[in-house]
Amino acid sequence: MSINGKILQETLDRASKENGGLTSLGMGFYKRLFEKYPQVKPLFKTPPEEQHKKLVASIGAIVSGVNNLDILVPYLRAMGIRHLKYKTENAHYAAVGENLVAVLGDHLSKDGQWTDEMKKAWEDALKVVSDVMIEGANNPEKYKDELAKAGYEADGFKLKDSTPWILTKPAV
Repeated sequence: MSINGKILQETLDRASKENGGLTSLGMGFYKRLFEKYPQVKPLFKTPPEEQHKKLVASIGAIVSGVNNLDILVPYLRAMGIRHLKYKTENAHYAAVGENLVAVLGDHLSKDGQWTDEMKKAWEDALKVVSDVMIEGANNPEKYKDELAKAGYEADGFKLKDSTPWILTKPAV
C-alpha cells in the first residue's frame, strides 16, 4: 500500500480549521455528490446533516490508521461489507473518491493552497481504500475470521458498538 499519511494528515488538519471546518467539507461533499451523481441519492436514508458526521469520522479514522495497517485493513473490509446493506455497488467507490478529492480541493483552495501533490496523495489513498473495501464486500466469507478477531460482526458492524466508523484496536 502506498499512502502518504503525512500529506493526508496535514490536509485533513487544515480542512478542520479552514473554510467552515469539517462540517462545511462534509456538507459540501453530499451537495456535490447528489448534484453530480444523482443516482446515488436514494442509497442514503440519513439526511446529509447527520450523514456528514459519519463521513468525516470515517475519513479521520482512515487517516489516523494509515500507519497501523493491522487495524486499518480489517476496518476497511468491514466497512465494505457494511456497505452491502446500503446497496453500494463497486462503481460507486470511484464516484465517492472523485467527489471527495474535488470537494477537498475546493475546500482547501479557498483559504490556502491545494497542490497536485496533495491531490495525488488523496487519489492514491482513496484508490487503496476503495480496493480494500471492494475486496471485503466481494468476499465477506473470506474475511469472516479476520473481522471477528478485529471486533466486527459478519455484517461489518462493530460488536456491541453503534459507531462502526470509529477505528479501534482489535481484540487480543
